[in-house]
Amino acid sequence: MKSIAALFLAAASLSAVAQQATVAKDSDLRSEGSNSAPVVGKVRQGTSGEVTGKNGVFVNLKAPSATGWLFSFNVNFASVDDGTASAAGLGKVRGSTQVQVTSTMGARGFDDEDLQKASFNAEQMQLFEQYGTSKEAASDAARGAGLSATRVDYFGR
Repeated sequence: MKSIAALFLAAASLSAVAQQATVAKDSDLRSEGSNSAPVVGKVRQGTSGEVTGKNGVFVNLKAPSATGWLFSFNVNFASVDDGTASAAGLGKVRGSTQVQVTSTMGARGFDDEDLQKASFNAEQMQLFEQYGTSKEAASDAARGAGLSATRVDYFGR
């Protein structure tokens, strides 16, 4: 009897983890939560499915046509109160009060556990540093593209 109760609790907890989502843009589904993983399928914008897991900034989506991992910015999660897929639902706080939600690239999908597991990766830091440039090189590139500096005063000054 204890094993049946444990099985029931495990199944209930798994269903609580899954969350409805809608694909925000056409996306490849990958075999693992990594850009280097093989593509196992594709989903089109508007496809609904169930997010069954996460790995860093990737989510595992079970859609009618295929199942696989995609970047979490490519899905909108269903609002808790009305079942519609919308990022705006994340901003609902008590009743009809609405707040604006701003997402920052690279931060979505991380929680305390992910941060505790994080470790330094020298190869990734070297790759990251390759994207850097000097102020002079950036200014030259901007001028070459026809851009110019503009001063913008802070509001209220």
